[in-house]
Amino acid sequence: MATNAITAMGVIFTFDGETVGEVMSLTGTRTRRIIEILSCDSTNEAVEKIAGALNEGDVTVHIVYDGSAAGVYNKLNTKYQDGTKGTLLITYPDTSNHSVDALISALGLPAFSEPDGSIELDVTLALSGSATYTDVA
Repeated sequence: MATNAITAMGVIFTFDGETVGEVMSLTGTRTRRIIEILSCDSTNEAVEKIAGALNEGDVTVHIVYDGSAAGVYNKLNTKYQDGTKGTLLITYPDTSNHSVDALISALGLPAFSEPDGSIELDVTLALSGSATYTDVA
């Protein structure tokens, strides 16, 4: 059976409309708070659970830095230092994407491990509000 999976090659990280680079890895977990309810008049003394607030969580994006546009790192650094939200957009090769408001909670310096290697950057973002996923279809 043929797979319908899309390749991760070519995933792009954009922040506030500025392309920052190509994603090498993206990690993070969304969570929903679960509230335990125990009523004093419960006949079987069983705890019930209901869904609480959704937390989009934090994500860390490891990217190949694209410094071709003037001021990209400086714009990220300004958002980081000012503590202001921006819009995170992760675009997949099939043009589907995730979009969400975010605060930059950690910003690495563009770095490399080998002289002939790529310049890479880690950005950790605290996601705010609800993320939107736009599918191709």
